Amino acid sequence: MKCPVCKDVTLLMSEKKGIEIDYCPECRGIWLDRGELEKLMEKEETRIEEVEKKVDKERKEEKPRKRESFLSEIFEIFGD
Repeated sequence: MKCPVCKDVTLLMSEKKGIEIDYCPECRGIWLDRGELEKLMEKEETRIEEVEKKVDKERKEEKPRKRESFLSEIFEIFGD
């Protein structure tokens, strides 16, 4: 398949996460077949949800820290 922009350059194919991606080595354009963008978006949404659940779990497990004074933070930066 030829690049729709460059006209004479043959597209290269790559498969990422089960989705075939066609790209042009000349203009670096990326071309997807019908439905592939939706598949990518669904996979990304699933990944985001998993990360959010993990972060929420970690936040719940964290013990609240007592906030130190402003001066102690400054001295900590400069090494007492």
